[in-house]
Amino acid sequence: MAQHWRLLTVGRPKDRAISQMIDEYRMRLGSWQPLDWVVAPEIGYKNGQESETLEREAKAISKHLDPTDFVILLDIDGQQVTSEFLSRQLARYQEQSLAVVFVIGGSLGVASRIRERANWRWSLSSLTLPHALAQLITVEQIYRAFSIIHHHPYHKA
Repeated sequence: MAQHWRLLTVGRPKDRAISQMIDEYRMRLGSWQPLDWVVAPEIGYKNGQESETLEREAKAISKHLDPTDFVILLDIDGQQVTSEFLSRQLARYQEQSLAVVFVIGGSLGVASRIRERANWRWSLSSLTLPHALAQLITVEQIYRAFSIIHHHPYHKA
């Protein structure tokens, strides 16, 4: 069985239906590549407290990262890729037995130290997406990538 990878998010979707969809994709993915979901607390803030909030969230994220983890940060300034490219990348990481952690920060993004810790920065889109939707799209694209790897009909392109 493959090593478990992790989805590390700051906060969980407030909409239960989105959480259920994320769990559905994680379940489908399980036979190919188990994906655990770890939720760091989202910290509320007032104007002027952004840097303090980012630092507190960075501490919460860091608690769940091991030095040997291969960190993929979801970042609007990251690399935009096709599903086929993503499938090749993830297949390579799996073949190398890397402990992959997909990190999705909070509404403010992530502190620079988390950005610097990332091994790869992946952008879903140049558009600004709600965090719950970004979490769902991330898991769906991971599932799609593995459906490509395993020649499953889910990916029809």
